Amino acid sequence: MKNIYLKCGKVGKISLVLFLIDIRHAPTENDRLMYDYIINTNTPCLIVANKADKIAITKVDDAVKKLQNSLNPLKDLTFLPFSSERKVYSEDIWQYLSKYLEY
Repeated sequence: MKNIYLKCGKVGKISLVLFLIDIRHAPTENDRLMYDYIINTNTPCLIVANKADKIAITKVDDAVKKLQNSLNPLKDLTFLPFSSERKVYSEDIWQYLSKYLEY
């Protein structure tokens, strides 16, 4: 098995934050606090809307857009749906992460 490491420009610098939020609910105060921290520290971030298997597949795109409009109206961060249970949308996540991985 290959070892995978996140690329770091400097020791101790975070390369990417994977910010998990529940696709079924509006962002909580803690979600907003974390989002503000990420924005204020200018840290690269992928927002993963987890539990996508818990809603109808026809509603996933709208749910992601609703989360993005609520949390990131500038749309300068990437939001992707995901299901850890069924591994749905995992290819999109891995494709995004590949920009930050070393093998």
